[in-house]
Amino acid sequence: MDLDKVDVIIENLKDMLKSRGDNIDEFEEHEVEVEREEFFNDNRPVDFHTNNSAIIFALTKNLRSIIIDTLKKNKNNIDGFVREFNGKYNILLILNNDLLTSPTITQLNNIDKIFQKKGGMLQYFHIQDLLFNPTKHQYVPPHRKLSVEEGKEIMEHYNIKSKLQMPIIFHTDRIAKWIGMKQGDIVEITRYNENSGKSYYYRCCI
Repeated sequence: MDLDKVDVIIENLKDMLKSRGDNIDEFEEHEVEVEREEFFNDNRPVDFHTNNSAIIFALTKNLRSIIIDTLKKNKNNIDGFVREFNGKYNILLILNNDLLTSPTITQLNNIDKIFQKKGGMLQYFHIQDLLFNPTKHQYVPPHRKLSVEEGKEIMEHYNIKSKLQMPIIFHTDRIAKWIGMKQGDIVEITRYNENSGKSYYYRCCI
């Protein structure tokens, strides 16, 4: 991969993290210290962290295998894995563009459920997913993940008895992944029409 792309990915990651409400000061401090060639060192993944998240770069096949195997082996002891990466339960795993097998994806999804029980989340992104910021595309309306309290208020306001009654957005959707949605989260989508002005739509993540 072109080393220049690492800079693009990092800038987009910072935008992503800020949109989630993370403080990226420590991320930026560490970023200055890391040589770009280190991202492709097979010995140890490059990892950054914010006040809320750990971002692990595993851009070689060897590192990807090590990280995924470590997650699998520690799925009953996630705390040990978390301690190794700055004690954050929100983990963003950045991989090269090699496709993951279906069994591996299933296992990562199951491990994500363990992280969610701890109040966090495990997400993986391929580098091609991070070469542009989808929220800046002119045809993508603003999406905002609602807090639990805001979600309850919306459901009460519209007399929605169950989230299953709402339109859906998949947790694998590019925007849903970007803003860090978990299953059960509600997103507010703001649309603008020249005649009617702003309008708001709500979808539930599955």
